Amino acid sequence: MTELKCNATTCQSNCHGLCALNTIHVDGSTAEKPQETCCGSFTAKVSSMVNSANHIDVRPETRIKCHARDCVYNRDMMCAADAVQINGMGADRCGDTQCSTFKAR
Repeated sequence: MTELKCNATTCQSNCHGLCALNTIHVDGSTAEKPQETCCGSFTAKVSSMVNSANHIDVRPETRIKCHARDCVYNRDMMCAADAVQINGMGADRCGDTQCSTFKAR
């Protein structure tokens, strides 16, 4: 599994810069640069208020299913990078995010 850091603080799975999902999907099957990828698992927060009943269990490692077939880290549709950075400050939808770790073959 890969350590996933994320600055898309508007995503409901973001907790202190880490992703709380067990698995995410990076989309961008024809991507040639990071801007052509996105976090397909992004879901916008409904409310900025969080209480203890909505506490998210942060996982230090997340499985990343990668659809960016021309990324050097893509191994059989799974990300093989040791660490991944998803960017998307102020994102409203998955298309506003990107996998900044993407590197073309």
